[in-house]
Amino acid sequence: MGDLIIKAGAICIEDQKLLIVKPKKKPFWIQPGGKYEPGESTEACLRRELREEGNVELKSFTHYNNYNIDKAAHSDNPLRLELYFVRYAGIFVPSSEIEKMEWMSREDFESKKYNLAPSFDKFINDLINDGYI
Repeated sequence: MGDLIIKAGAICIEDQKLLIVKPKKKPFWIQPGGKYEPGESTEACLRRELREEGNVELKSFTHYNNYNIDKAAHSDNPLRLELYFVRYAGIFVPSSEIEKMEWMSREDFESKKYNLAPSFDKFINDLINDGYI
């Protein structure tokens, strides 16, 4: 087992739908966000990742929850996923590292419409139970 990966994940919700992205050449859909760079704050990480992935500017963020996952989506390393509700300025337009973006509904999740990262099994039901999607 490799080193623990720590990621800041952005929860962007509109009309009870969750923004998900599919990185290029990767099998799983994930939420926007990414690994912290050395010494980087949560705000700096979310700001950088949203700019890199969707060409939008972070306006605000609020901590939702942290999840420990045995295996990250695109590696064999364990993952601590720190999730934040995020508001951003601009229109999310997939960047060169993102193949596609979608707004996933509860029905999309329940019907397994997207090949979601295993981490979604840990947190999506919390978002559903809390009435966000």
